[in-house]
Amino acid sequence: MRNASVSALVLGIAVFGVAVAANEKPTAEFQSLMKANGAANGAIRKAVPARDYDIVAANAITLKDNYAKIEAFFAARSANDAVESARTGGKAAADLEIAAKAKDDAAMETASKALGGTCAGCHTAHRDQLPDKTYEIK
Repeated sequence: MRNASVSALVLGIAVFGVAVAANEKPTAEFQSLMKANGAANGAIRKAVPARDYDIVAANAITLKDNYAKIEAFFAARSANDAVESARTGGKAAADLEIAAKAKDDAAMETASKALGGTCAGCHTAHRDQLPDKTYEIK
């Protein structure tokens, strides 16, 4: 019985230790990518209804480039769902760039909606807000 209790305790510590070790502070580069994405998304949300094609295209390029870096970041951590989310975001950004350059309003609307949907799911799955309002990556 004592061995079973010790085994359960060791297993509990191992599981808790893995959970704690899994979180990490984001690097300055990663934080910069996320802040740039937030700014680009904000600009796109304003520019799409205003039909400001140049602003949409420029910010879509920024997002496309950033999503490639985010994909590599999560691939190195074997976070397959985050990798897929980054790929989806990169494709939506590429589609948005093409639509903006073609001045295709319907395609621009569709791509901007697809792009916006990639952020929340990944944030929910892969970041923890700390009491000081900063974040760690799960």
